[in-house]
Amino acid sequence: MTPLRPRTAGTVRLPLLLAAGLLVLSGCGLGTPTTAPATAGGTSQPPSLSPSTEPSVGPSVPPSDEPSASASAGPSPSEVVEPSPSEAGESPSPSSSAAVCSGAKDTPDFYEAFAGSVSFPVYCAVLPAGWSLVSGQYRLANGGHITISFRRKADNATFELDEGSFCADSTGCVPAGTASGSGPFGDLSGNLVQTSSGFALVVAKGEKPSWLAIGNGLDQAAFLALTGALHAVN
Repeated sequence: MTPLRPRTAGTVRLPLLLAAGLLVLSGCGLGTPTTAPATAGGTSQPPSLSPSTEPSVGPSVPPSDEPSASASAGPSPSEVVEPSPSEAGESPSPSSSAAVCSGAKDTPDFYEAFAGSVSFPVYCAVLPAGWSLVSGQYRLANGGHITISFRRKADNATFELDEGSFCADSTGCVPAGTASGSGPFGDLSGNLVQTSSGFALVVAKGEKPSWLAIGNGLDQAAFLALTGALHAVN
């Protein structure tokens, strides 16, 4: 499949650019392409690929009414191709800077399309075996932001990344907790916070862009091992 690049700022979906709504990756129960239902007016309702049983992790992203990007090739905007599920530790042979990124088979294209459209460094998770992709999405409006989350099947631990202009709150959308020093966010350094269920690490809190990692069900050493292994895509 030829990677699609957005031509205008707006909502982008992986691996195809959709006419409306959010792009969502799913690592649970994925299968063949599905087609979104059409409304009475003939427009398509953007489908949600995130499992409804997955708890939300990290800051929520407010809806946006920016114009959607259009694809120059591929299926009609109402058609959504779901990425194949995979273990996060199973990465394709490196052929690009994003080839090592954990997730589904289309995750490298997802990261490269976003990283090539924004002006700030974008980082992806490189996780050991046992982690699976839950969901991922990005928007290009207001400077761009990306969010992607993973779950470890063995104990339901979760790991999420939020990067770019993902939060308008002065708190930086960092979970409440106790300041616990600093830690690595790839080749960046961030402030570590111990939360009620794990840890969070934020770089440039409250700024645009900023970078945030959230881990639930992980001890400090395990969490910092994941944040230290984050890979710069661009």
